[in-house]
Amino acid sequence: MGLFLTPPARCETLAQMLPRFGGSLESVRSETQVAYSLPAHASAGIVEFLRPFSMGEVSPGFLARLPGGRVFGSGNVLSPDGELIARDVSPDFGKKFAEHWLLTFKKIRAPAWVAGPVAVVATTLGTGYSHWLLEELPRLLMLRPDGADVLIGHGAAYGREALRLHGFSGRLIEAEREAHFACGQLIIPRVPGEAGQPTPSVINRLVEFTAPLHAETSIFGERLYISRENARRRRVANESVLWSQLEARGFRRIHLENLSWSEQINAFRHAKVIVAPHGAGLANLAFCRPQTQVVEFFHRSYLNPCFWRLAALRGLDYRPIASQGSQVLAYEQSAGRLDIEADVSTILDALS
Repeated sequence: MGLFLTPPARCETLAQMLPRFGGSLESVRSETQVAYSLPAHASAGIVEFLRPFSMGEVSPGFLARLPGGRVFGSGNVLSPDGELIARDVSPDFGKKFAEHWLLTFKKIRAPAWVAGPVAVVATTLGTGYSHWLLEELPRLLMLRPDGADVLIGHGAAYGREALRLHGFSGRLIEAEREAHFACGQLIIPRVPGEAGQPTPSVINRLVEFTAPLHAETSIFGERLYISRENARRRRVANESVLWSQLEARGFRRIHLENLSWSEQINAFRHAKVIVAPHGAGLANLAFCRPQTQVVEFFHRSYLNPCFWRLAALRGLDYRPIASQGSQVLAYEQSAGRLDIEADVSTILDALS
């Protein structure tokens, strides 16, 4: 207790690390490249902005085993001696491969020992619903229900429901920022693709897995507006103006943070039209039926392509709209906190 260690010294891929520590890696057959169709109903400027994101090289999936492997924080995988970060399974978004926030961390606590097979499915931003659904849950689905005694992940209500569906009956250790564990046998699933780059096989598996939660109807109707008025960032500055127009057109306003996981799934599954500002709840587009009309609107400095890619894989009628302004269209991480001024007239035109 109270003993501190120096942080890791450098980054490697997990495949480079495994042979030196007696580990093994089992490859998982997956796509090698994914094409995302450009939206048919979008301005010429948005189409050209999205074009560079329309093809994705997909990293292979695998299931690795690392005797004595360590886990720090929200799923960062370290070598048994603590000297290396397995960078390909320890994301630090926006950083180069050789960079990671943990490399410059001043000191880390000595690890707590966890015996037996331990699987890590936690991802860096897995406390957020979108990252949990599209990155962390697919890692869980690579494991057999009896594949580990202990699981390191995020245990929100939807996470616990997923564990119930999966059949995992072992112990869950909640991933926390500065928690540090050394594991008797660390099992590391790697989902094909990268953050924001969904693949058909991963999305199809999510839909199949959640089938027991599918209901015949939804209490929310077929025309949905997804509100962010209770969010801490990226709210819609003129939501009252937009909502008055949508309400008159028969929309139902919902706040996803107040719904159960099954309610969210079925709200999207039975919707025919969805209007929403960019936000994590749109990860539920994975459950929409083909040809569902989706109008997603953005701050023009934060045109995040992740949910367009998801909509493309699901065959949705996706219509992106940027806020008005003189700034060039951009995807700037720092703009992700900015409130959005909805272009109400363009949104209404998109619904016609």
